[in-house]
Amino acid sequence: MGPGILVNPALLGMSAAVETAGTSAMAGAAGGAAPTITAVMPPGADGASVAASAGLNARGAAAMALMANLTAVRGMFATNVGVNGVSYAAMDAVNEASLAL
Repeated sequence: MGPGILVNPALLGMSAAVETAGTSAMAGAAGGAAPTITAVMPPGADGASVAASAGLNARGAAAMALMANLTAVRGMFATNVGVNGVSYAAMDAVNEASLAL
């Protein structure tokens, strides 16, 4: 029988913290970029300029929706890694206690 799964709960906790910081950085960057990419003014008063501006604003809004989704997924991943670290630590404690009996 092999050694089993070798997991370091403290390392998982650190990884979760790094991913959470990355999530915050993504949210901040997206929030800072939102006004720039969703409020494009038309370069002229003609219909083509207004249509181009509307298209760029729609594309910017779609990009912001995608960034919000990616930020949420990264946050969920960070939470999942952290919970797994706690779960492994708890199971290690239970296993140690049962072996001490």
